[in-house]
Amino acid sequence: MAVLSERAREISGLGEEQIDHLRSLCSSWQVLADLSFSDLLLYVPVAGEEVFEICAQLRPFTSQTLYPQDMVGVRVTQPDQPMVERAYREGRIWAQKDPVLVDGTRIRMDAVPVRFDGDTVAVLTKEGSPGISRRLGRLERVYLDAAEYVSTMICEGRFPWPESPPGEWPRVGDGLFMLDRFGRVEWASPNALSSLHRLGVKQNVVDRWLDDLGLGETPVGRALSSKRLLDGELILGEAVVALRVMPLVEGREVIGGLVIARDVSELRQKERVISVRDATIREIHHRVKNNLQTIASLLRLQGRRLHSPEAKEALQESVLRIGSIALVHEILSEDVGDVAEFGEVARRIARMVGDGLVMPGRDYVIEVVGEPGPLGADIATPLAVTLSELLQNSLEHAFPDGRGGSVGVDLSRADDHVTMVVWDDGIGMPGDPLRVARLGLQIVRTLTDEMGGRLSITSEGGTRTEVSIPTR
Repeated sequence: MAVLSERAREISGLGEEQIDHLRSLCSSWQVLADLSFSDLLLYVPVAGEEVFEICAQLRPFTSQTLYPQDMVGVRVTQPDQPMVERAYREGRIWAQKDPVLVDGTRIRMDAVPVRFDGDTVAVLTKEGSPGISRRLGRLERVYLDAAEYVSTMICEGRFPWPESPPGEWPRVGDGLFMLDRFGRVEWASPNALSSLHRLGVKQNVVDRWLDDLGLGETPVGRALSSKRLLDGELILGEAVVALRVMPLVEGREVIGGLVIARDVSELRQKERVISVRDATIREIHHRVKNNLQTIASLLRLQGRRLHSPEAKEALQESVLRIGSIALVHEILSEDVGDVAEFGEVARRIARMVGDGLVMPGRDYVIEVVGEPGPLGADIATPLAVTLSELLQNSLEHAFPDGRGGSVGVDLSRADDHVTMVVWDDGIGMPGDPLRVARLGLQIVRTLTDEMGGRLSITSEGGTRTEVSIPTR
């Protein structure tokens, strides 16, 4: 829908609310294409010209398309499509009584003005061919009658609904019930009856209310009384049938309704399996985090009993490394999936390292900038340890003699690489930084190589370390 919005904004004089109405229409109009067995084209008037441009196109699932080619962007004038111009100017539906021959194919077209807030903002055409459409039976006639109701609602500005349930529209072919104005079933498609059979309903449902089938309350009554599009479900054991209830409104009166029914039993079962799997993965990450925190606590306890400053420092650095890994697992345990937002990981690591290494009275500022987005655990974990090591190096070696300073982390992502830059405005590093034998830099170099990344360090008026890691 982004192309429709941008193009309509560029070529027309329509306001944002009118463009939003067109975008909403194009997210809901599959039901009309399927009911009418027709291709749908949306004609938007070009500002300052007597020209219309096709800004959206939709093919039906219930019939062969007339337009295998892309029609979006095509412009037409009044002589090309007089019915489009007439429907737009007069604000009423124009339909061809007899099909016309176009490139050897008989085509029947209806032009439906799209009204919003009393104004006609575009024209929708339904274009189908009797030669390639299905043979007319009861089902096809019901579909076409329902399509006329929907077309009238578009012309009156009542379709689409301003508030629609989330998610894609179910397909008409999944199952359709036609309701009278009281909500009783007038007609049911074979697929709709099959969905009820899976719920144990064997009796005839015509002239009955869906609420009386013994499967619980449906949204039919609420949808018709409030003139709103509502979703609901019928459930019996493992069998689940999703319902979308669409009132048919003419003027101010509800004249009936459409109920699209879809058997989603298998889908719900897969969702339950995925939910259990995600919960299990989160629990595993939670337990790994707890175990790592336990190890860190034991190391802290051991560090308090040591007298050697070198040994205490080594244990403290190990605690921070373990804490960095634990932070990744903590974030993984909070979200569904096996990816972590590394921007949040980096900010938590910066707080942890700052709390662990900054002595009272020292004036340090640690700032994290940028959002590299989600990273898989196989990248996020070693990158977190790398960040922890670089921050430790800056805080321990860049500011001697109690001086203060700034440490920054810049995160970015482009194409298939994520880049992390850690810098400080301290005293810098003498000689070739990559040849320094500090354990922290050795760990950084090793982890970067294992991730297939690149490491560069410069030291001019401070130290700047850049790590670039491929995300594929």
